[in-house]
Amino acid sequence: MKKLPKIASLNPVVLPDNRRVILEMVVEDLPAASANIVFMMPDLSDNPSPAKPPKPDPDAPSPYPDVELSILNSRRRQVATLFIVEHKEQYTSLTLHLRAPDISGQYTARAEITHQGKTLDVVETPFALNQVS
Repeated sequence: MKKLPKIASLNPVVLPDNRRVILEMVVEDLPAASANIVFMMPDLSDNPSPAKPPKPDPDAPSPYPDVELSILNSRRRQVATLFIVEHKEQYTSLTLHLRAPDISGQYTARAEITHQGKTLDVVETPFALNQVS
């Protein structure tokens, strides 16, 4: 049975300005990455036959999932979001920006992984902004 991609961890890192939050995410069980670069050794035999790499089927659905990263405020409203199409990296670290941060409010980092319109996994991690003393 083939394992479906899932979010192993989601870690929000609040930067000192309280306006930027780095979301560090680890995804497990992604499909093996296919190489876009083909390296061919020259054929040193007497009858070289050109080998052509197979072309991907343009109508085949991508095996890679999409990921939506977002930050929700204490009222569960989305205050920052980012969408990754055909996510291929096991480890990702991206910065989301908060327009009007509430220093005393609680936030939730949220990652949702989908494939062909089906939700595969959702992870939510609560966090607070840095308290200025």
